Formats: sequence, structure tokens, C-alpha cells
Amino acid sequence: MYDSEDLLGDDPRHEFERILVTRCRAGGTFALMLIDLDGFAAVRARFEAHVADLLLYEVASRLREKLDEHDVVMRSGSSEFAVFIRGMKHVQNAERLANELVERVQRPIMISGTRFCLSASIGITLSPRQSGEWRLLLQDADAAAYDAKTQGRGHVSIIP
Repeated sequence: MYDSEDLLGDDPRHEFERILVTRCRAGGTFALMLIDLDGFAAVRARFEAHVADLLLYEVASRLREKLDEHDVVMRSGSSEFAVFIRGMKHVQNAERLANELVERVQRPIMISGTRFCLSASIGITLSPRQSGEWRLLLQDADAAAYDAKTQGRGHVSIIP
């Protein structure tokens, strides 16, 4: 679990890459999911910073509720989250979980009397794909996330 400094820190990508390197070196199987909140930049532009921060907290909480205690949810960019699912070996299981996470994000969120309806696009890859080379694994996850976004809001794409 991560506290507020981890969630809202200035350089979430650095910490995300550190964890990715550590997981790849440790070996074993895991799924890497990159979750991009669709249209979140417009929310940031329209509402005060604390509202956007509260939305990020709520999204992180909803993602964590669905995962095991050994899995990791963290912010990897301004409106992106990374999820590491330990022991994930099968594409079908990863896809099913990702679709459940999309559904969780899509449930309305009330903050300061305003109802927010977010959506998320998710790119997935499984390790030890690319022989555990973290940069190649990240490229695959990024490519899958880009593919999911090009399909429209709320889509999941996998590079197995």
C-alpha cells in the first residue's frame, strides 16, 4: 500500500520504474497493467487541484479493493496507474481482472457535491515476457495501453 505522498508525489514514474526493475530482476510471473484515466486532464483543468487529488485517491482505493495484499497499485503518471499482479500466468485471467477494474473506475464518484463519471483504458502485458527485460516489458504495456485508448473509453488491450 502507498500513502498520500506516494500517490500524489511529483515523480511517480521514477518510483514505478524502480518497482518494475525490482520485479523483473526477482523473476517469477506477474501481470503489468497500465491504467489511463480517460479525459482526466479536463477534470484537472476545470476543478481545483484538491478535487482532482480526491478523485485519484478514490480511483486508487477502488483498484486496491479488488486486489490481493501482495499486489501493488501505484500512480505512474499524472492520470495513470500501474498495477502489478503477482503470479498472474494466464491472459484470460488478466483480461477478466482488467475488465473488473474498468467497471470499478466507471462507477460514479461524488466529491464536493459534484458527480464524476470517469472511465479508464488498460494495457496489459505478462512477465516473464521479453525475458524479464523491464524496458521491453514497459514498451509492451505502453503499446497495449495506447491500443486500448485508440479503441475508445473503457477498453482493455493485451500484449501477451
